[in-house]
Amino acid sequence: MRGRASVEIAKRVLEGRGCTVVGEGERVELNGLEVGEVDLLAKGPGGELLAVEVKAGAIGVSELKQLFVNALLLGAKPVAVARSASEEARALAEKLGIELVELSDLLAVDEEELYAVVKAAVEDALFELLAALSALSDERVARILEAVARSESIEQAAKTLGVGVGELERSLGELRRSGLLPPLAGYARLKACAKALVALRSAMTARQGSPSEA
Repeated sequence: MRGRASVEIAKRVLEGRGCTVVGEGERVELNGLEVGEVDLLAKGPGGELLAVEVKAGAIGVSELKQLFVNALLLGAKPVAVARSASEEARALAEKLGIELVELSDLLAVDEEELYAVVKAAVEDALFELLAALSALSDERVARILEAVARSESIEQAAKTLGVGVGELERSLGELRRSGLLPPLAGYARLKACAKALVALRSAMTARQGSPSEA
């Protein structure tokens, strides 16, 4: 919830500056391969494209380096929104031309603002669940999720499915863009999410197969 709230606050900060958010969890590609992701994609007041990295806590040098590369590949201006930044990060941002927006502590947000942020996060979670309910009936999606849930690595999951790693990554990218899977994350988180969705599908199947109560 903390990360989700930070993204919602970042959206409101951008909108307050006259920007329009046009994408979330946007992937970055190079030669057809997914090499990164930006938290938000926005259009500035003058129509310029903005690649936005959001951090719930302090942002560091490594995150700014990745943001700079992602923005370069997207042809966008890099913008970092974080609670705070180290002196090294501030110096690097200034040198690379990264706009750095440091937020006040979340507790400084008034009750109405905090309510709006939490409400938006809950609504997003609900919409994602509703999307999952329809997508889980797809047998191809089910096979992918089961392979990921039972494997210790993406290579093992690809082998289980009998496909190449690149093909599986493209399929997972489609599921991320549909909202069924979370944005780029470590395999452990991806596996946990797949397990939860497989369990949800099993419960749905069992419910559909059970006789109606009188």
